[in-house]
Amino acid sequence: MSFLTLAVLIIAAMLLQRYTLAHCLDGLKYDIRSDRRLVECGESFHLTSSVENDKALPVFFLHLDETVPSSLQIAEHEKGIRFRRVRTIGTESSSSMEQVVYIMPHQRLKRTVEVSLPERGRYLLKGAQLTAGDLFGLQERTMTRTMAREIVVKPGKMEIAHLEQAFGGYLGEISVRRFIMPDPIDTVGFREYTGREPMRDISWKETLRRNRFMVKQYDFTAESRASLIADITGADKEGAEAVFSAARTICEMLEEKNIQFSFVTNAWILSASSVFGKVQDGTGPVHLNAVYECLGRACLDSTQTTEKMLRDTLKGKNDGRSYIYISADPMKQQDLLRYYEIETGQKIFAFNALRKERVL
Repeated sequence: MSFLTLAVLIIAAMLLQRYTLAHCLDGLKYDIRSDRRLVECGESFHLTSSVENDKALPVFFLHLDETVPSSLQIAEHEKGIRFRRVRTIGTESSSSMEQVVYIMPHQRLKRTVEVSLPERGRYLLKGAQLTAGDLFGLQERTMTRTMAREIVVKPGKMEIAHLEQAFGGYLGEISVRRFIMPDPIDTVGFREYTGREPMRDISWKETLRRNRFMVKQYDFTAESRASLIADITGADKEGAEAVFSAARTICEMLEEKNIQFSFVTNAWILSASSVFGKVQDGTGPVHLNAVYECLGRACLDSTQTTEKMLRDTLKGKNDGRSYIYISADPMKQQDLLRYYEIETGQKIFAFNALRKERVL
């Protein structure tokens, strides 16, 4: 081989090395998704990562470094993935899943991994760093793809036996209450005011017409309703988790009995969307999933005091619904609960989530 030929080959190799380095990250697309966004604690689900090379040049070397929750657990049978714990990004701890691949022109690689998350909470898949090299592996370039794919883990269930013992038929009373409680929506007539009815029930038109105080007479309600109040004020981690677990189980019991219910909590809700700590009356899977979202995303900080939450939820209400108050220590709010029982004319069922017992 002549010197000139050797020089040409070296120059060509250098140009090819520079070109492949300059364009090694061009046309690369990355994504990661979970097959389910709402899962149980410890339940297996799948993460699918995809990398697409949308150019006519192969990627000779690609190091994929994905940012995942630090508590993520990979199934034992999964091979070829390096899992590193723990690194801190912002205020949250994260880990990484690493893999090295080779991608042909216009090729799309997909990898599915079986994983699980052991604790209740809201978790983020934050994207990945993609590092590619030149033809000879001498130099590298890196780019970052950021995202915020959410996974919500529901609280665990509380033992049904404890709840059934504590409720002592209370849910059964709610389910038949429609036969004895009036519905303020359907007015069927009027009767004379006795002094025991709320002032808002007075019909001033009938009062003027008959020259004596008259109140509206309501039909019986068409369906039973309940309001569930989850209070984490002053609770430590154990107490708050007990409140969330009890709330989930009670909601499922109400759903099973086809009782319409609303839900409210003063826990701070971690959310990148419009998920708040309140769910209106309803039944069915969609309604129940909305409650699961609140409970899974809830953290240990409270957004308002117990007094404000009870006032907003109970004050001025007299629609025949039942109220279920869950706390790690309901006795601290005994006076408030008694006040609103008188205000609403309804019994408030207070449940100690730590002791798994009814207290009032």
